Amino acid sequence: MIKFIMYNFIGIFIFFIPIRLNGKITIPIDHIIIYINNHYFSYICIYTLALIVLGVFYPFITKSWNKNRFSKIISFFNFLSILIGIIFISNSDKFYFIPKDILSIIFNKIAIPISIAIPIGSIFLTFLIDYGILEFIGILMQPIMKPLFKVPGKSAINTLASFLSNCSIGVLITDTLFKDSKYSIQEASIIVTGFSTVSISSMVIIAKTLDLMSMWNPYFVITLIVTCSVTSITARIPPLSRKSYSYISSNFIIEAKIYRNFIQNAWTEAIKSIHKSISVYKSLYKNFKNGLIVTMTVLPSIVSIGTTGLMLSKYTCFIDLLAYIFYPVLKILQLPEPMLTAKSVSIGIIDLFLPSFLVTDSPFLTRFIIGVVSVSSVLSFCSCIPCILSSKIPLSVWELFLIWIERVVFSFIIVTPLVTLII
Repeated sequence: MIKFIMYNFIGIFIFFIPIRLNGKITIPIDHIIIYINNHYFSYICIYTLALIVLGVFYPFITKSWNKNRFSKIISFFNFLSILIGIIFISNSDKFYFIPKDILSIIFNKIAIPISIAIPIGSIFLTFLIDYGILEFIGILMQPIMKPLFKVPGKSAINTLASFLSNCSIGVLITDTLFKDSKYSIQEASIIVTGFSTVSISSMVIIAKTLDLMSMWNPYFVITLIVTCSVTSITARIPPLSRKSYSYISSNFIIEAKIYRNFIQNAWTEAIKSIHKSISVYKSLYKNFKNGLIVTMTVLPSIVSIGTTGLMLSKYTCFIDLLAYIFYPVLKILQLPEPMLTAKSVSIGIIDLFLPSFLVTDSPFLTRFIIGVVSVSSVLSFCSCIPCILSSKIPLSVWELFLIWIERVVFSFIIVTPLVTLII
């Protein structure tokens, strides 16, 4: 009982209890990330570049670079991230082919925060996954999560971690539990593509950009409803519905089905988990080591793919062509400015913040819908897609792209009548 209360209090406090510090209200792990970023920025830049270099060579050291065609392509393509990192740190004007605004987005808003968030988060993750709280919440949430989303009740904590921190933490939790055989392939796939949502702080940035803060409560609630509804749909259609029910190893742990005495059974399962746990020091070391490896493997892809994607959107018609996938749907829904809306949501595959910048002068309905869809689409190449591809969860880039299209289409279909009726 002492372990359950003490260790889980640390985990809950770090990840889920917003506190005010230096005029900013956010969860403690975010305060830690902000503090490190603000006070040790020059060192963090060098540290991030070092992780990128290690991450580029890591697949060749582990001989995992040639496991499939995409791995071969991305392993060599990631060498570009070293050059991009050197350009950013040296602040050189000689490499004019990569604009400074793109470098700033990739490093200041994405790569550097992730290089801090995942290792720090993985340390404190020990107190959330090893001492009973997962099993306790899993039993209590079972009546909701299983029927709606086809996932165990314990996955609710993944959603909260993503929502209050960032998607990389959510993917890290899912990957850790998947490797421990606590999630099947299908369950892990549904969770990372449906619940690795952006944080509340990211939603605030989107709302501010689109001038929606006066409607914050409706925006927050509608976004939550749409995201959950779309996840419930995509879990039941290909490619997710065709994912295997098997586990990564034969030593898997299936969540027990409970029909009554939920609190008593939740406590029993929590105690069983604590008895099976290793020492806190070994667990801290194991999770920190895994966090560093995940950070190493994800950073090169984020930098190389993210930079390439932003340059494609700025200098080519790639996004315009992608927009034609969604244009017929928006036309049928009779949304104002359907082509602009289609273009703005298409650029969301690169980064979730980009759609907001394209519709700042659009009608309120367009801005509100884009604000919702930017979040409910979940997947982007500058955030969770590289994290997912670097995990052990067997999802290909083409499956992720198809799931993104599905999420965008269903998001529009669900949010349009909701916004029209409520606002």
